[in-house]
Amino acid sequence: MSGVLSVSNAYNGASPLNSLEAVIQKLSEFGLSEKKAELYLHLLKYGPKRAGDLARSLRPYRLGVYRLLAGLIDKALVTTKRASPAVYTAVDLAEALDAVIASRQRELRLVEDVRGDLVALMNGRHPPTADDSFPTTLANDDEQVLVQLLSVFGLSEKGGQLYVHLLKYGPKRVGDLARSLKTYREDVYRRCARLIDEGMIVKEVKDKAHYAPVELDQALGGALKAHQNELRRLERAKQELIEDTNLILNREPNSAPEFKMLNTVREVVTAISQLINSAETSIIFAASKRFSPLSMGGFLDHLKCAIRRDVRVRGVLDITPRNLSAGRAYISCGVELRNINPYKGITMVMADSKRSVSLIHADLTSAFSLDEKVAAIWSNSFAQSEFLISAFETAWEQAVGAEEYLNKLMRQERPSLESASTTY
Repeated sequence: MSGVLSVSNAYNGASPLNSLEAVIQKLSEFGLSEKKAELYLHLLKYGPKRAGDLARSLRPYRLGVYRLLAGLIDKALVTTKRASPAVYTAVDLAEALDAVIASRQRELRLVEDVRGDLVALMNGRHPPTADDSFPTTLANDDEQVLVQLLSVFGLSEKGGQLYVHLLKYGPKRVGDLARSLKTYREDVYRRCARLIDEGMIVKEVKDKAHYAPVELDQALGGALKAHQNELRRLERAKQELIEDTNLILNREPNSAPEFKMLNTVREVVTAISQLINSAETSIIFAASKRFSPLSMGGFLDHLKCAIRRDVRVRGVLDITPRNLSAGRAYISCGVELRNINPYKGITMVMADSKRSVSLIHADLTSAFSLDEKVAAIWSNSFAQSEFLISAFETAWEQAVGAEEYLNKLMRQERPSLESASTTY
């Protein structure tokens, strides 16, 4: 999967703990597949995005992106907002890891409770030896309950059936187990190998061909200890993972910012729409009257959605009679709008003070086409962001309230419209 994150060459020769691959590997310990980890890290780095934008960035099929997002939502690593359900946002890494650890803690408490239930169920019973018979016969219902409870400790249904069978009837050979469980010898060998690894059964000392169950309380104690060790390991891994991820995601001197040239009105409109839809806290924009798409209300619906997400939107426009209605629409939906006439500064849009689109040249025709040529730059450069923010704030201070200016224009327009009507 390409285009997820670019790890700077500065990491070459560095500790593998600081590499993207190491972070993805550590995320797998918290239950994320490689593709889910890459998608989650992409959202952490670049902010909220739509599924279509993710498909273009990561280049899997869109259906594949939806499946990955569904898995991340189930794990509480990605969320959507009611006001904009099509935009996906990564949950803060520390918060996400805490949720995983809390889930494992609940599992541990469940394992402790189930261990008590299992021991109570087997109260007074112990595995028979070759010279001993099982003192109390397990009822069939008890066997089924035991198998179900053992699943909490990670035993498969077939593994649980074999272990309970040995508890009930004592040590047996593979052939006897195959006949009793109505399966084939290879299947029994596989089940026994897994149960030996899990500390549930052993080969008898005197006769290696016989498999015997480990005493239930002892076996469950080992499984419980494994859960406790796993939880402690995850708690240690959490802080390392946060530190390693911050090294990759945060702006650092060795992290090269990205720039992308936009060559048509269509590309600029698409990039600006993505910025607006991905914004979490703030949007600022400024536009001269030469770039009519921004001032003609083409982004009004996107801005309404952003404002419903509690995003603050501020804008500076060169308001003229031609874009007067668009200006009024922006104000009515909650945009903080100011006017400069004429505005000769840079035309730009920025989301969350980090991702921006700025126009270098745009001399559009009156009936512009989406395929018309322009020159613009998309960037996540910190230096570029600081420059654009400074330019915007300067223009904002020099501008006047747009609502007052719009009312003035309306008063000027009304006599001319009445005069034209009388002449007609």
